[in-house]
Amino acid sequence: MDIQKLSSGFILRIPELIPQIIWKFFLIVIIFVSSIIIIKAGSFLIRKLIEKQKRFKISGDGKRLDTVSTILGSILRYGVYFIAIVTILTSVLNVFDIKTVLAAAGIGGVALGFGAQSLVKDIISGFFILAENQFAVGDVVAIGDMTGTVEEMELRVTKIRNFNGELYTIPNGEIKTVTNHTKGNRVAIVDTLVSYDVRIEKAVETIEKACKLLEQESKVLLEPPQVLGVTQFGDTYFVVRAIAKTIGAEHWATERELRAKIMMCFEEEKIRLGGFFPVGDKR
Repeated sequence: MDIQKLSSGFILRIPELIPQIIWKFFLIVIIFVSSIIIIKAGSFLIRKLIEKQKRFKISGDGKRLDTVSTILGSILRYGVYFIAIVTILTSVLNVFDIKTVLAAAGIGGVALGFGAQSLVKDIISGFFILAENQFAVGDVVAIGDMTGTVEEMELRVTKIRNFNGELYTIPNGEIKTVTNHTKGNRVAIVDTLVSYDVRIEKAVETIEKACKLLEQESKVLLEPPQVLGVTQFGDTYFVVRAIAKTIGAEHWATERELRAKIMMCFEEEKIRLGGFFPVGDKR
């Protein structure tokens, strides 16, 4: 009997509840739309401020500013969504009282220490990576067995894209060892295999000619390329090594250019080329 009274009473109140439900739904939509607008506007302002700062900074600082931009955008996004959800639960749906939410936040802090250690570890590691300037957006890095260009750095993860176009998403807490191929100067090394029927002097002279051609055309060399001479003897060939000091991660491209010019010069001199030794990780 009581159940019937309750159900009939609820049915009678439906016309009164419908406007309230529609109003609450409308408020929820407004809050989410406002959150998206705030995030987009905030991200736009962050990018503009970062671009303004980059005009007065050197290139290295510019990359770090790009990293700061992605971190600030991540903080803004998480913060706005958190405030939006809390507002909906406390002010619109009245599921929780604000005091209850604050108390839950305190309990949540303890829970994070036990149940979300990996999340906290990722965030803290991300801040240390940024503070220590280990790498920045745009750098070519090797993290574990993954090598590529850093596309994004967020609070929790770092995204790098390899040279095949594959995108890796790596939790910051799992980043142990980083090799930064962009920081500092690098050396392009090219080992050329030359047949024994070619005189060593002739081979060295021809490779020096290729080095001069590279010096005239390249804009990333820090000093003229040089031929070190013969570094190895094989069964049917000897090896001549040439090196070129370059900026940042330009050594890979420089090695490719130097090989092409050596091949061209060898063809002009009608010298039989034995091949090239792969030196290091080629990109």
